[in-house]
Amino acid sequence: MTKNGIRESKWRRLARRRFRKKKVSRVNIEKLCQEYATELPTLLIHESIEYRRYFPNSFTVSKRPDKNVDRHVDIFYEDLRAIASESYEVIACIGLLEHVPDPQRLIDDLHRILKPGGKLIFHASGAFSFHEGPNDYFHFTPFSVRLLFRNWRRIEMLRGSSQPFETIGILIQRILIQCDISPLARPFIELLHTAIPLLDRCIIRQYDTAGRRITEREIDSMLPSNIQALVVK
Repeated sequence: MTKNGIRESKWRRLARRRFRKKKVSRVNIEKLCQEYATELPTLLIHESIEYRRYFPNSFTVSKRPDKNVDRHVDIFYEDLRAIASESYEVIACIGLLEHVPDPQRLIDDLHRILKPGGKLIFHASGAFSFHEGPNDYFHFTPFSVRLLFRNWRRIEMLRGSSQPFETIGILIQRILIQCDISPLARPFIELLHTAIPLLDRCIIRQYDTAGRRITEREIDSMLPSNIQALVVK
């Protein structure tokens, strides 16, 4: 490699360097899994299956062939049709619904797999960066989640995974992850993504509209990075 090539390679590495390695968005997924951890038989569906420690009796499924799981499926999870109906008491569907072109089909399949009265732990992208392109089709709101689960018995929990400024911090970190940025600017941007969530302490109330700010329009987070739900069949 020439000297110019070496310099360019070093500059590229610096343009992609992160001091804080852990993705902030994953902290909120861990909180969800901790909250609903169970020893009941669980179907755990996730891109990387790193949360199985919260579900010790889980049957793990992933589309990624390099992961050590119980079953590998196609990229749109249509192979779940091979799993028997009413065979699991709990399903954890985490971080994948935005990557399937027909999310209602997958939700209906999970309804089939759950036992009556079974629960689905759900987590999907809201105000989040495009990722895993080109297979990134939908980002969800509380309203679209209610539509997806309209034929289920009830939604026990529906919330945003993060507060607005926390979400902005998460998105700034995603810029650091998904963009080449001048090495001179990266430390300042990293400091910004760490500090900006502190502004959430200043928020008093939030609404799901920019129109009339009335009690009926109050919401837990008007800009969550992800949407979380616990739904009962």
